[in-house]
Amino acid sequence: MERACLVVVLAYVSQAHEVVLPEHLVDQESVTLEQIESNIVRCPDADYADKMIAAIDAARVTGDSVGGVVSCLVRNAPRGLGSPVFDKLAALFAGALLSIPATMGFEFGSGFAGTRLTGSQHNDEFYLDCGRIRTRTNRSGGIQGGISNGEIINMRVAFKPTPTIGKKQYTVTRDKRETELTTHIRFDPCVAPRVVPIVEAMVALVLVDQLMSQYAQCYLLPINPQLQDPIQPPRTWKNGKVTQQS
Repeated sequence: MERACLVVVLAYVSQAHEVVLPEHLVDQESVTLEQIESNIVRCPDADYADKMIAAIDAARVTGDSVGGVVSCLVRNAPRGLGSPVFDKLAALFAGALLSIPATMGFEFGSGFAGTRLTGSQHNDEFYLDCGRIRTRTNRSGGIQGGISNGEIINMRVAFKPTPTIGKKQYTVTRDKRETELTTHIRFDPCVAPRVVPIVEAMVALVLVDQLMSQYAQCYLLPINPQLQDPIQPPRTWKNGKVTQQS
């Protein structure tokens, strides 16, 4: 998708247990896959990666597990993806991401933190950037009214602690007898680092579907170029460069 439409999807671990990566430490415009993949927890900040590793390991050695949050961003998504009612872009992302096992929550843009702001604080003001309509802030997470607005799309997915742990737990058998349960198999002390590529894949699937829909719409129906970005003809990758097909 990046080669064909220049759309970039990147996900990374932004929280492991109580270790939370501050948002200002990640430059959404420039963060790279290499930074994310530079450590085993897939956190783009080295210092916080070490803290996350320590938190996960502390749970592991006691036979326990911890939860985490995976953040995902989309760069260069064209304006006009999604729909204002039944196929809101955020709802499509939520449906795909909440289908991943162990998910417990989804938010985009300012998310739940936005509820602590007033309307004047939360609104993304518009301005002209070389003739292009943009927003000065991005609390909407690149999606307004269910439709992408051309800014960076950002979202977060919460994952619960792995339920299979090494500690003794209590359960009930099929014949309704209370008993103890102890697991003697390998388990993940935190699933967040493992699901990073899965989050990217689910987001990419939603985007590909929406890009194809917009491509058909832009070539079959007239568009308003001031509000919607037409998808360019497919590009090919040749000799390390993107070339336009006629």
